[in-house]
Amino acid sequence: MTVAPEDEAELMARYGITKVPAYRYHYREWRYSTLNDALAQAKRDEAAPSK
Repeated sequence: MTVAPEDEAELMARYGITKVPAYRYHYREWRYSTLNDALAQAKRDEAAPSK
């Protein structure tokens, strides 16, 4: 379900939903929602043989 921007505030108020900023972790061209995921990929890249 996609919510139209003009309906967002009304729907959030009706259902008691709040919006908060979220951190994103960037590693190379990827984006991660947790630091652990970003670190896991960086470590896999570090351990991979160079091409």
